[in-house]
Amino acid sequence: MLNRRTMLTLFATMPILTECLSAEDAVVARGAWVRVPAPSKNETALYMELENHTSQKRAVVSASSDAAEKVELHEMKMEGKMMRMSPVSRIDIPTNGRASLKPGGLHAMMFGLKGHLVEGDTIRVTLKLDDGTTLPVTATVRQQPVE
Repeated sequence: MLNRRTMLTLFATMPILTECLSAEDAVVARGAWVRVPAPSKNETALYMELENHTSQKRAVVSASSDAAEKVELHEMKMEGKMMRMSPVSRIDIPTNGRASLKPGGLHAMMFGLKGHLVEGDTIRVTLKLDDGTTLPVTATVRQQPVE
């Protein structure tokens, strides 16, 4: 049998425990980075690992950032002997799985940059998921990914 003090402690910590559990039961972004834009360009690409800790397939359906006028979801793929970039309507994240946004594959393009980005800067991006939730992401501006 639990005494009164133990019961009160358990009830007091329940919201904290619930928040920790729900944070693990969600979609998270890891290692987000933005490529330093070429000097003559007003656009860049955003990369990251997305992890789905839920029991349902999720998808990123749009993105936005105060650092750019427009953010679009894109993919690179071979067409004949040329690598081509094209927009996609969504980036699927499998149940209890991952989706990689990386050079040469899926990524987000940031158009109309509102400032000059230099290595070491950080920017904020908001990803919108297919269930209506949003995922705030902080990305570091880099030349290359950190291995």
